Amino acid sequence: MRLLTLLDRIVATVAGSALAISTTMLLLNVANRYIIQGWLREWAQDGVMTGVYQFLSGYISPLSAMADEVPGLLLVWIAYLGAYLAMRDKGHINFEMLVEKLPESLARWVTRINAGMIVAFLGVLLYQSVRMIMVDGETEIETAEVAQGWFMAVLPIFSVLMMIAIVDKIIRGRNL
Repeated sequence: MRLLTLLDRIVATVAGSALAISTTMLLLNVANRYIIQGWLREWAQDGVMTGVYQFLSGYISPLSAMADEVPGLLLVWIAYLGAYLAMRDKGHINFEMLVEKLPESLARWVTRINAGMIVAFLGVLLYQSVRMIMVDGETEIETAEVAQGWFMAVLPIFSVLMMIAIVDKIIRGRNL
C-alpha cells in the first residue's frame, strides 16, 4: 500500500469520525431540547416519570450544552479534510481549457507556477495558523473545557496535507 493511500485513509477516518461525533452531539441536543426539557419535564411536573427526567436531565443536559458550539467547530475539520480528499481524488472543479491549448512545455510551466503560488499560499497559511495557535490556542471554548487550539490545529494539518497532495501531482505530471 502506498504511503499516500494510507494517509488518505487516515484523513478520511478522522473526517468521518468528526462527522459522526458532530451528528451525535446535534441529535443529543435535539433530544434534550424537545424530549427531555419538553415532554419529560412536563410529565415530571405532573408527577409522571420524575426519576427518568431527573436522571436524563442530569446526564444529557450538560452534554447538550456544548452541542451548539462543538459541532460547528468540528465542521471546520470536516470541510478542510474533505478539501484535501477532494484534491487527491480530482474532485475539485478545474478550468484547464487555457492550459490544454498551450504547447506542452509551456503548459507544464504554467502548471508549475500555479502549483508554486498555491504552495506559497499554503506556506503562509501554515506559518500564520501556527502563530495563531501559539497566541490563542490555550483559550477554552465557552461551553466546554476544551482548548481552541484543538479545533485550530486543522489549519496547519490542512496546509501540510495540501502541500503533499500538490507535490505528488506535480511529480506524477498531473494537472492540479
